[in-house]
Amino acid sequence: MKKLKRPPSQELLNQAADLLNDGASQREVCRTTGLARETIRKHFPGKGWTYQEGGDFRALNRYTQLTKGLTT
Repeated sequence: MKKLKRPPSQELLNQAADLLNDGASQREVCRTTGLARETIRKHFPGKGWTYQEGGDFRALNRYTQLTKGLTT
């Protein structure tokens, strides 16, 4: 028998919307609110980072880690 899932509360959805509007990625919203990524995608289609923005963030993060290791 399949377990039925409860719909997310309006409070959690409002928090997720605020985070997405502030520029958070879908993954960050999932970690912060505890909502599933599928739920975020369902309720906020087209919101969050694009693949290009995610790639830019990862590249900047790697660069920062590399230069941090060189200066210490």
